[in-house]
Amino acid sequence: MDMTLETEPTKLPLHNEHLQKGARMGDFGGWLVPLFYTSIMEEHAAVRNKAGVFDISHMGEFLIEGRGALDYLEKNLPRRIAPLQFGQAIYMPLVNDLGGMVDDIIVYRMNEQKFLIIVNASNIEKDFEWFNARVTQGVTLTDRSGAMGLLALQGPLSQTILLECFGAFYKDLRRFHYKDFEGGIIARTGYTGEDGYEIMVPKDKLKPVWDVLFRVGAKHGLLPIGFGARDTLRLEAAMPLYGHELTDEITPLEADLEWAIDLSKDKFPGSTILKKQKATGILKKRVGFEMTERGIPRQGFEIQKDGKTIGTVTSGSFIPTTGKNIGMAYVPTAVAKTGNTIHVMVRGKPVKAVLVSLPFYKRKG
Repeated sequence: MDMTLETEPTKLPLHNEHLQKGARMGDFGGWLVPLFYTSIMEEHAAVRNKAGVFDISHMGEFLIEGRGALDYLEKNLPRRIAPLQFGQAIYMPLVNDLGGMVDDIIVYRMNEQKFLIIVNASNIEKDFEWFNARVTQGVTLTDRSGAMGLLALQGPLSQTILLECFGAFYKDLRRFHYKDFEGGIIARTGYTGEDGYEIMVPKDKLKPVWDVLFRVGAKHGLLPIGFGARDTLRLEAAMPLYGHELTDEITPLEADLEWAIDLSKDKFPGSTILKKQKATGILKKRVGFEMTERGIPRQGFEIQKDGKTIGTVTSGSFIPTTGKNIGMAYVPTAVAKTGNTIHVMVRGKPVKAVLVSLPFYKRKG
């Protein structure tokens, strides 16, 4: 007899609020999350044209502090940390010893020797072990994921709504900077390709923040946004997702993330391999494509060139902003030229597509 018990997905702190707003819930990496409230298309358009709120409380938060914290991060991360100002954030991949990507993270400098790191929900345990295995004397690593909640306010009207909710103190907040807020922070960051903010607070303060956002935001057309539109928005902005464009085997150079690492640093995990790869060249590259024949690309679909399989789709979808079917994939570097024709195998049939420059969408201004 199979005695295996399926574990129930973890509920978000605002689970009941999502149900009250009519959310269709579903499993996302072991979390029960809102997939959509009305429709993915309507919610996608709301973020592009007005504003939307995402509950991303599934994300992980680590604190790294102590007299050795800065040296520890300089030694283990692929970008320089010392130049960060207090209140500044920086994006980067977390790299393993073979040059692959353990995750992609945002590092926030809180003071001289205290740093906050945001990690992907599916990687909380793995990332914690990665950091913990490298901890040295004078460094304290704390997993704050269970204590904190996180909301993302995104879209062209997000600043207007935020300032009406929480005051002019946040008016001059620059991109990839944060200010303190209610035992947490408000950061000008996001994962949609739009202007926006991520608001991290202790879980017991999450509902009041949610409530005030919608009370004030209603007149501006603010909508709750599910994970379906979160995926189409980040795809349209060509933002990579761990488990799709980012894996433990793919390197930052292959993922077109060389800008997010610093190969002039003396040493960090995987640096020797990455420097060698930079010198000799990469064999495959992340690309974007648009379908020129009818068919929606999905993760895992084969990509062919001249009848031969050359790669697989990492992310793909219909996108309401342009009405196009788009996707990202890894293909041989020799093929990875804008304008090249490929075929995506949709239900066993080759469907024509053309390689295009990334991102698919870039906001004005």
